[in-house]
Amino acid sequence: MEIHPSEKLLKELYDRFARGDIAGVIAMCDESMVYKVPGSIPTSGAYSNHTFGKLVDMTMQMSNRTFREPPVDIIANDSHGVVLLIHSLERNGKHIEYRTSHRWTIRNGKFVAWEEYSGSEEEFNKAWS
Repeated sequence: MEIHPSEKLLKELYDRFARGDIAGVIAMCDESMVYKVPGSIPTSGAYSNHTFGKLVDMTMQMSNRTFREPPVDIIANDSHGVVLLIHSLERNGKHIEYRTSHRWTIRNGKFVAWEEYSGSEEEFNKAWS
């Protein structure tokens, strides 16, 4: 079965993120892009392309630069994408791992919205609080 072009775009975006190419990630997003982090943690809230770097910096700082999010599966069509991931990090000397998903909205081949849906909000909040 052929891979949908939006799945290829999402794979490229996560590859860029893994390499630390945040400018490359932002370049794949529309100027109206909104990133939403759930929960009641220090990084919860909505971010734009202009503030996305701050979110990444805070995430890396909170995890002593150990945060990783390898995709497990990517499913997408012309207007939406869902990425299943395993987040891993170290905090306070402890290894933490949890499953999560990212929902993407796509318009004209550009990403316009991203929202995280954790497998367990309690686990998510515990990992980052």
